[in-house]
Amino acid sequence: MLAECITRITKGKLLSGEPDVEIEPSDISTDSRMIKKGGFFIALKGPNYDGNDFVGDAFEKGAVGALVGRVKGHPSASLGTGVPRVPPSPRGLRRTGKSRKKILIETKDTTRALQAIAANHRNRFDIPVICVTGSNGKTTVKDMISHVLSQKYSVLKTEGTKNNHIGVPQTLLKIKKSHDICVLELGANHGGEIRRLAEIARPDTVVITNIGLAHLKFFHNLEGVFEAKKEALESLGRSGLAIINGDDPFLLKIKSGPFKIIRFGMKETNDFFAKSVSLGKEKVKFTLFHRRGISRPIRVGKFEMKLLGLHSVYNALAAVAVASQFDVSCANLKRAFYYFSPPHMRLNPVKVKGLEIINDSYNSNPSSMRSALDILDDYPAESKWVVMGDMLELGKRSGLFHRDLGERIAKSDIQGLVTMGRLSRYTYLKARACGMNSGNLWHCSNHHEVARILKRRAKKGDAVLFKGSRAMEMEKVIEKL
Repeated sequence: MLAECITRITKGKLLSGEPDVEIEPSDISTDSRMIKKGGFFIALKGPNYDGNDFVGDAFEKGAVGALVGRVKGHPSASLGTGVPRVPPSPRGLRRTGKSRKKILIETKDTTRALQAIAANHRNRFDIPVICVTGSNGKTTVKDMISHVLSQKYSVLKTEGTKNNHIGVPQTLLKIKKSHDICVLELGANHGGEIRRLAEIARPDTVVITNIGLAHLKFFHNLEGVFEAKKEALESLGRSGLAIINGDDPFLLKIKSGPFKIIRFGMKETNDFFAKSVSLGKEKVKFTLFHRRGISRPIRVGKFEMKLLGLHSVYNALAAVAVASQFDVSCANLKRAFYYFSPPHMRLNPVKVKGLEIINDSYNSNPSSMRSALDILDDYPAESKWVVMGDMLELGKRSGLFHRDLGERIAKSDIQGLVTMGRLSRYTYLKARACGMNSGNLWHCSNHHEVARILKRRAKKGDAVLFKGSRAMEMEKVIEKL
C-alpha cells in the first residue's frame, strides 16, 4: 500500500516524504513500543493519551512514517528543513528533526483513518470473513471456530479479545495472501458500534451466541442488547449466512432476510442440535444431530471435549454450524474438539495447593455468573466455594442483580461465599438474609484478604469458583494462594 494511497483513503495531507513509498499493512501499528523497522505508526488519541506524542519514539525505532491527527494552534505547513512545523505535538516535533525523508500524513481523525485503511485492505482479499458476536462466549466460540477450521485451512483470527473499534481493524490489517479464512470477534457496549465494525469487516457469515444481561448500563435492557448484537446482520448480503442460537428467545425473532439462517441449540427444531449430553468433572460429551431441512434428523456422531458446562456444548454447536459450510470432515471435527483448550480465565480447571479451582475470572455478568454457578452445582466435590467480585456496567439495577445472585447461592449446596467489591456486598448481605450460614460468609476489601480466608478455611479437594468483571482482577487471588 503506497503512502499516496493511505493519504487518499484517510482524506489526509502528505506533509513530508515521497508518495510512492510502499507500506506493508501488517506492519502498521498503533503502539509506538511495538513498531518494527520499516513499520508505519498511526497516532491514535484517547481520553488519557495522545499518540502524536509518540511519533518521535516510533521514528527512532525505525518507522518509515506516521499518520497524525491535527493539532489546534499549529497550522499545516511543509517540512522545510525536515522538521515538521505541524508537529504531532511539541515532544513529537523535537524528536523528528533528523527524519527528513519520513512519511508524515496529517488527518482529521486517526481512529477513523485506521478503520478506513483496514476496510480498504480487507476489500483486496476475496476470502470468507466470519464475525462472532453475542453477550457471552464470543472469545471461546471465535477460538473454537478457528481451531476447527485450521484443521484444513490457513486461518487468521482476532488475538485475545481485541474486538473493538481498534482491535478489529488491527486484525484485518494482518490479512495476507496465505490466509484462507478470517475469523473476527465483534464486541460493543454502545449501540451502533457493531454496525460500524461489520461495515469495516464485510462478513460473509455472522455468528450470534446469545443475548444476555451484559453492558446494561449502556443497553438498558435485553431488548437493547438484542438490537445492538443484530446490527452485525446488516452487512450480510444475499449470499450471507447468519448462524444463531435457536434456543434464545430474542434470537428467535430473527427471520430470514436476504441472508440464509442456520440455527443451533438443544431443541430438536434446530438445524444442529445435541442429545445425550453428559456434563462431567473434566469432560463434556454429546451426540450431534443435523436436520438438513428434512423432517427426520441425521445422527452425525458422538463428541467429547475437555471442557466444563452445558454452554460448552452450545459453543461447539456454533462451531459445527460454521464448519458445515467449509467441508470439514467429522473425523477432523472430533479431533479438533477433543484437543481444544479454552481461552485463559474462561472456566479453566486448575489445582492449586490442593484446591480444585475453576478460574472464570476474565469477566462477569448476571447471565454468565448463573451459568458458572450451574457448573459448580454439578461439580463433584465435598465442599464448594464461590469467590465473587463485582459485576460492572449493569446500570441502575446493579444492586438488584447482585442481590438475586445472593439468593441463588444461598439456596444451593455451596458451602462458602467470599465477596470483594462495593457491589458484591449486596450478594453477601442477601445470602446471609436468605439463611446461609454466617460462619461461611465473608466480605473482603482486597485480594489479600480473600486469599487469607481461603488459606485458612478451604480444605484440600474443595472446589472454588472465581468470577468477577475484568476490572476486579479476581485471578490475583489465585496468584496469592
